[in-house]
This record gives sequence, structure tokens and C-alpha cells, in this order.
Amino acid sequence: MKISLSLVLLFFAAYLQAQTHQIIKHNDEKVNVNFIKIENNLIYYTFPESSEEKKISKYAVAQLNDKSNKSHFIASQKIDITKRGDYKKVIILRETETIGLKKLETIRVFTPKIKGESNLSTQERGERRLKEKAAFKGNPFFVIVSSKNEYLTAISYTY
Repeated sequence: MKISLSLVLLFFAAYLQAQTHQIIKHNDEKVNVNFIKIENNLIYYTFPESSEEKKISKYAVAQLNDKSNKSHFIASQKIDITKRGDYKKVIILRETETIGLKKLETIRVFTPKIKGESNLSTQERGERRLKEKAAFKGNPFFVIVSSKNEYLTAISYTY
């Protein structure tokens, strides 16, 4: 009886020790994980019962809590878009940085090239128009997926 009780307590203690971190997402979901690293705006981790490496966007995570020493790391601040003027808060992401974010809708804007304008300034003007349109709809993120024939197409994301 003592041996079986000792084994149960040992396995339980090992299970608790394995969960070294807790991810708190911006949508208030909490996940117990084993933290590995942060690289290229992605947080790499494994689940305690698995050794398969997973990743999530830094923008989907509010904070990362270390259970062993009670410290926490703020991964990103939540972006609240309330009006069209908040377009400066909207972030353009790469496709790989959207893991853990919810895909919403496709946004498309027409950006004709003005005579004498450089390609870079046309691109910047198109990105600003995409940001304004995303802010109008209340979406804090988007990924540009196409820029053909003076049209910019993007997919918007949220928490």
C-alpha cells in the first residue's frame, strides 16, 4: 500500500513539474505548456503529455506565466480598434504569424498608380488604405495575400 501510494504521488508530482508555464491568450483561454522559445514573433512550446513542438503567434498571447518562480512575461498588448482613426494600431502580419488568430474576411482595395509616383509610395498608400478599411471593420491584423493590377487583397484576423 505504501509503495503504490508513493508511486501515485511521484507520478502526480512529475506531472505538476512538467507543466512549467501557462499561456494566457487574449481571448482569456489558459493553456498549460512547456515553454521552449520565442523566435520570429512565434512562441514555441510543447504540451506536458506530448513532445511534439507546437507554435502560436506572439500576437495571440497576452502573457506567459512561469509557474516555478511565479514570474510572467507580457507577450503582446491587446489591440482595441474602436474607430476608423485607429488605423495606425492595425498590424500587417506575415502568413506564418497568424497561428492562433481567427481568420475573418477578405479585404480588397483599389490603389491606382499616380503619374510620377514610385512603386514604393503606391504600395505604402495601398497598405494605409487596407489599414483604414480593417480599422473601420474593427480588425486589428491582416495579411496581404495579393497585389495584382492595382488591387491589394488581404485577409483580416482577430483574437
